Amino acid sequence: MSSRKPSVLFVLTSHSLGWYLPEFAHPFEVLGPHCDITVASHTGGEAPLDPSSIKAFEDDEISTKFLKEQERLWKNTRKLEDFVGRTDQFDAIFYVGGYGPMFDVVQSKASAAIIGDFHTKNKIISAVCHGSAALAHLKVPGTNTNMLTGHQVTGISNKELEMLASGTVEPFSVEDELDKASGGKYEKAEKPFTERVVVSKGPDGRVIITGQNPASGTALGKAVYEQLFGRSYDN
Repeated sequence: MSSRKPSVLFVLTSHSLGWYLPEFAHPFEVLGPHCDITVASHTGGEAPLDPSSIKAFEDDEISTKFLKEQERLWKNTRKLEDFVGRTDQFDAIFYVGGYGPMFDVVQSKASAAIIGDFHTKNKIISAVCHGSAALAHLKVPGTNTNMLTGHQVTGISNKELEMLASGTVEPFSVEDELDKASGGKYEKAEKPFTERVVVSKGPDGRVIITGQNPASGTALGKAVYEQLFGRSYDN
């Protein structure tokens, strides 16, 4: 890699259900000082933040700091579609979770095209929690092979969703669809809502990094850093 800072495209939902605070704040805390970060959302402009995540993580120092200091990042996002055909600008892509992505980003043709281009160019693909659902139904470009074939993968578990009891009716189970797409290689932590990050190098050498839940944000950020820089994370 050249001496320039690596560039990472963060992707947020535009749906009213919003994105989840620590799943943006914690990876940004790790990557922000070392990378050029561009933030896109499904429709551009302000990307809604799930207010329940503010309350749930009001005692989390990284999340509260991010909320106070980095508002510009989600208030003025770029439209995701504008990055179709422009993936040469980036070294990695990262999908932030929350309930919202299940209803726009996950179903986005632009998102599918961008991820496909990252895959073709052997660039880092990463996601956390519900964000991992953006990978569940994708094929390797030009083939009928699931992109997750041969990869270990994680995302929010059925048990975690059951415990949250949000009342949101999601279009599919993230755990079930990731498990299906990967050929039974979905992984999860022994205990719900504890850290689990999977760095998976497929048979073709391509790297996909996924985190299970909000507790996985920092570790996921470090894993992306280590793949970008080829060394252990040291802040």
